[in-house]
Amino acid sequence: MKINFKFQILNFKLTKGFIQHQPRKGGAGFTLVELLLYIGIFSILIVTLFQLFTSIIDTQLQSQSSSSVFLDGQYILNRFKYDIQRAKSIITPSFSGGQGETAKLSIDDSAYTYSLVGGNLILTNDVASTAGQLNSLDTAVSNLNFTRLSDTQAKNTDTLTISFRLTSNIIKRGGPKAENFKTTVGIRPNQ
Repeated sequence: MKINFKFQILNFKLTKGFIQHQPRKGGAGFTLVELLLYIGIFSILIVTLFQLFTSIIDTQLQSQSSSSVFLDGQYILNRFKYDIQRAKSIITPSFSGGQGETAKLSIDDSAYTYSLVGGNLILTNDVASTAGQLNSLDTAVSNLNFTRLSDTQAKNTDTLTISFRLTSNIIKRGGPKAENFKTTVGIRPNQ
């Protein structure tokens, strides 16, 4: 397939003080002005479509990043609340006011340990020798801290505060999404 462009210089004729355009002979081909006009319109269209495409991708990455941080944070807090409310006792931190990066709970004659390993929050069942990662691959956990609390008379010391920072691993403009989470939960007394 052969494409043939013919460029012609426009013929202008000065008659009675006015410039008049002389029509092309043969009518084939494009003039230079027409070709430049088409290229200009086409480039504006391409730039507009490219900007639309990049904004759609940026919005999707922002949404995915925020969603993964929020969902992982809520899951970790709910799992911690569930485990501590069914626990019989808190093994570590062992005293009121004690802090650390690990928490060990006694649940149904098993010891469950929350710990931070390589940016992942791991829950380990020491008796069954099983471990599971609580955060997804899209997030990383940092600044994990467990604090054991007591009431004013130091009678009820079966309360823990967990705080941590979740950072999205999804790469987007403006840097990763990060959010701090914190909750305090106590063991339910035996009824």
